[in-house]
Amino acid sequence: MAIEISRREVMNNLIRFKDTLLELHEKKKSKDSKKERVYRVLLNRRTGDMRFAQKISSLEHHFHKKGKGSAEDWKEVRLIVIEREGHQVHFEVRDSANHELTATDLEPLAWRISSETLNVLNIKGKEVHEVSLDKLPEEIALADLSSIHLASQGERIDDLPGWAGPLSRLEAEKKLMDKPQGTFLIREADVISHRVAEQLSLSNHLSVHPYVLTVVEKGLKISEYLILHTDKGWMVYADEPRLELSAFYPSPPALLHALKSIARHAI
Repeated sequence: MAIEISRREVMNNLIRFKDTLLELHEKKKSKDSKKERVYRVLLNRRTGDMRFAQKISSLEHHFHKKGKGSAEDWKEVRLIVIEREGHQVHFEVRDSANHELTATDLEPLAWRISSETLNVLNIKGKEVHEVSLDKLPEEIALADLSSIHLASQGERIDDLPGWAGPLSRLEAEKKLMDKPQGTFLIREADVISHRVAEQLSLSNHLSVHPYVLTVVEKGLKISEYLILHTDKGWMVYADEPRLELSAFYPSPPALLHALKSIARHAI
């Protein structure tokens, strides 16, 4: 399955995790029969950069370089790997207190990159169907990254007018309150939308990444549309579980053009 990513930093995070697994394997520490495994990760609040060092102090040599920031930029999190039936694996990221990360924990770019990294991990985790005596399922999932490709410039949704990043629904509605009909913004999907996308990905055997179009409609009603980026293209979800029955568009601008009757003015 081909997987398209919006940022090179997502691939960098995947490569670092793969390299970490290889290092652990060589030290004969990776083979673990537990159904849930935890990897300690340092997550940059500004950039979404993931480092698999054990302590923030081990990154201090980076902090003094230009543009590398400081120790305060890094947040200790846990990357959790859960084995499911059929040998598939599911990935979650939680903070040190075992709470699920939210958009308010990170800056917008970091939230986007970390969310997309997790999404790709879960897509790859679903591709695992066989076990190995000498490898963990997560090692098998990341063994081949050749199906992951970087989207070309102009095909990213954050290049569109109206892109607002990781706003909540309430924040989006406040921005659009009292605006003319047809005013819209596009934002990162919330937890519920990500869960819908995960189920659609599983049932349709596609890579699915969600976004939300929030728009002022007739009578100043504020409505939301779930936008999906899949292997087949971009689409608006219409509560049809069989995604192949939907209309796909080759790029975010083409999708936005198709919605011009309802989304006319970017905020």
